Amino acid sequence: MFRRGPHAAEVSPPEDLRFTDPAVPERSCCCPARPVVKVVMPPTADRPHPVDLWLCGHHYRASFAALVAAGARVEDLDTAAAAVRADHAAVPA
Repeated sequence: MFRRGPHAAEVSPPEDLRFTDPAVPERSCCCPARPVVKVVMPPTADRPHPVDLWLCGHHYRASFAALVAAGARVEDLDTAAAAVRADHAAVPA
């Protein structure tokens, strides 16, 4: 029914780090979903080193207030993370 015209431009999708970067795990720490953010929890008195958490979008949004209170640093892994950025402000570094 819909055919591409002879002059249709081929547009490659933006590179998604969740699928191309071997340093990004296939699963989140919290559930079987792919991670959308890497959260770096700062050291505490009981834990003298930072800890990386790989969270899915749902668990990131559910934990947002606690992450802000803990002073966590968040790295967005999704180059098109409109859903995460649209309804939450960035966590202060």
